[in-house]
Amino acid sequence: MTRTMVPMSYRTVDTSRRVIDLATGILVGLRGCSERDAFAELVAVVQHTGIGLGSIARALVAIAGSSGDSVPYQAEAFNAWADLLAARAVAIH
Repeated sequence: MTRTMVPMSYRTVDTSRRVIDLATGILVGLRGCSERDAFAELVAVVQHTGIGLGSIARALVAIAGSSGDSVPYQAEAFNAWADLLAARAVAIH
């Protein structure tokens, strides 16, 4: 069986796309909005902060999860979605 080599850039794009999809899903779940609206919200944060889409999505996924992993731009993501995350925390407790 031969293994096909995939250039690193394809893996990176695939991983970024998955993270963006996860972040979009988080916003859909928390806001109760459409995927389109959730993605537009991510893009608005990108335009406001100047942080790349994959990076801000990864930060949102990290703070919404409970892994405790630290990733770049978590503070910016928290600032963008603090109200939403605080409402989620109140609803859970």
